[in-house]
Amino acid sequence: MDAEEDPEIIMSDLCADVEVDGCFLTVEIYKADIDPGWILEVINEFGTSTVFDDPFIADGLAWKQFEKTLNEEGVTAFYNKKEKRQLFH
Repeated sequence: MDAEEDPEIIMSDLCADVEVDGCFLTVEIYKADIDPGWILEVINEFGTSTVFDDPFIADGLAWKQFEKTLNEEGVTAFYNKKEKRQLFH
C-alpha cells in the first residue's frame, strides 16, 4: 500500500439494523485492512454514535459485547440524556 493511500475499511457480516423496545439502532463492526482489531460502533436513530474504546480480536466478540451491553444496561446505553428524555418520558 502506498503511504498516501487510505486503508481499506472491511465491514463485518454481523453489521445489522436492529429494533429493541421500539428503538432503532445500527450496529457497525469494522476494521482497517492494516489493523487486526474490530471496532464496534452503535448508532441510534438520532444519529448519535457510540464507539467502544477497545478493539476486539474477532467480529463475533464485538457482537457479543453489543448483546452484553443491551442485557446489562438496556437500550438506553446508546442514548444521551437529551435523547432519553425525548424517548422515554
